[in-house]
Amino acid sequence: MTPGFNLNGITSVDGGRTLIVAHTANQALYTVDPATGASAVIATEALPNVDGILAKGDTIYAVQNAINQVSRIDLSKDLSSGEVEDVITSCQFNVPTTVALFGNTLALANAKFGAVDPGGYEVVTTAAR
Repeated sequence: MTPGFNLNGITSVDGGRTLIVAHTANQALYTVDPATGASAVIATEALPNVDGILAKGDTIYAVQNAINQVSRIDLSKDLSSGEVEDVITSCQFNVPTTVALFGNTLALANAKFGAVDPGGYEVVTTAAR
């Protein structure tokens, strides 16, 4: 087992026949067969601080919490690889950890890790490019 945070985000593709999970310490995404538990890495560039993830078609939105960004990844048809097509940032991000999609808008929960007095938690929105 890799030290640090391991599996975090989870989403499904192919009508639920395949899961995709985010592995924070490995800076990677993996496919998982929900019937057998078999997993395989999705070849991408390193995804530091990867946390919550969301699938929409062949696209994965990967939240990268401590670096306050979301990488939009275009997956290959066989799910063996993916290419970061865009990196979404916002001055409103304060350690976002998870993401939801509403139309063409991403909603992200700010965890505000490390804040002395976070003043509550919030959800911020940005365009899903």
